[in-house]
Amino acid sequence: MAQKDYFGLGWGISLILCFFLGGILACIIRFLNGKILLGILALPFLFGIVFWIVDFVSLVVNKKLKWLM
Repeated sequence: MAQKDYFGLGWGISLILCFFLGGILACIIRFLNGKILLGILALPFLFGIVFWIVDFVSLVVNKKLKWLM
C-alpha cells in the first residue's frame, strides 16, 4: 500500500523531513512501498536530487506523495 506521506506522519512533519532529508528518505520510502527499481534510481548518488524535488513539489501542491510513487 502506498503511503501518502513520509512514514505515516502528518503533512507538516513530512514536508520538513522532505526538505532536510529528502534525498535519503526518497530512496527508503520507495523500498518500503515495494518499488525496488524506483528505490534504486532514487539513491542519492544517482537521481536522488530529482526525486527530492519531485517529492517536495508533490507535498506542497497535493499535500501527499503522488508523483513517482
